[in-house]
Amino acid sequence: MKSYQVVASKSALEDLEGIASFVADKYRPESGHKYVNKILGELVSLSYTADIYPFSRYAVAKEIHSKAKTLSIINHKWTVVFHVYENFIIVDRIIPSKMMVK
Repeated sequence: MKSYQVVASKSALEDLEGIASFVADKYRPESGHKYVNKILGELVSLSYTADIYPFSRYAVAKEIHSKAKTLSIINHKWTVVFHVYENFIIVDRIIPSKMMVK
């Protein structure tokens, strides 16, 4: 089993900041941090599971990266769009799952 290093793009980090702000505004500031930490835990799992995911058939994911793969997280509320590059998993975006269309 191959192990990768997970790296987030600038866009993915901006997505995480937006998610944290949204959750913090809706509930409490510490809730935003806890929610993002839960997402980060899911991203870490890609370091050893990335190879099992097929290339995405979603048009939105293909627009982000031609060899994009997707992972649905947090009760299918968010979709992680990522790709494999050498020994790295590059997390391109974290977007609402309802945006994913074939």
